[in-house]
Amino acid sequence: MQLSNEEQLRKRAYAIWERQGCPDGKDAEIWDLAVKEMNGQAPPPLPEAPFPTPQKARSTK
Repeated sequence: MQLSNEEQLRKRAYAIWERQGCPDGKDAEIWDLAVKEMNGQAPPPLPEAPFPTPQKARSTK
């Protein structure tokens, strides 16, 4: 089964969203990046360090 262009674009955007650490509020930016990748344009370089992750809450006693 071959996926439609729109379905491929959705899957690519979801993969980018996951790759970036599932950020909130960046839907349009991620969608635009997926469109650029689908059109063969190079995506912007990723930062050197891994994406930040939430730190565990420290108990202070």
